[in-house]
Amino acid sequence: MIPSWMTIIAQEGGSTNSYMTFAIIGVFIAIFYFLLIRPGQKQKKAHQELVDSLGKGDEVMTAGGLYGIITKVEGDAVMLEIARKTEIRLAKNSIARVVNAEEDDYEEEDYEEEELEEAEDGEDEDVEAEADGGEADGEEE
Repeated sequence: MIPSWMTIIAQEGGSTNSYMTFAIIGVFIAIFYFLLIRPGQKQKKAHQELVDSLGKGDEVMTAGGLYGIITKVEGDAVMLEIARKTEIRLAKNSIARVVNAEEDDYEEEDYEEEELEEAEDGEDEDVEAEADGGEADGEEE
């Protein structure tokens, strides 16, 4: 299926239009390269760097969603401890990402701070309600 604008260019004839057709095809190839091929290559390169940097003691997540700690690196495979005294042998390429323990601690701290702020806000509302004579949230008798 040729788009209608390409058939119009082809019907007009002339060597200039054939160059134009090749230029348009070249533009499409460039668009496909920059939108599809290049990002895939970058992602593949980043994953290969991740796989090459794996070492003993790294906490990782596999492509299947298992979390574990690498206990041994053997060529193209790793031994992954998924529970106490439970190890599995896994291909390095099936490691999706390295889990950073610092990020987990940071998220837990944020959650705890939010709980404390909510508790403090709740106490302030109780104190204000008592000061208003027991009426809370604008309730009137």
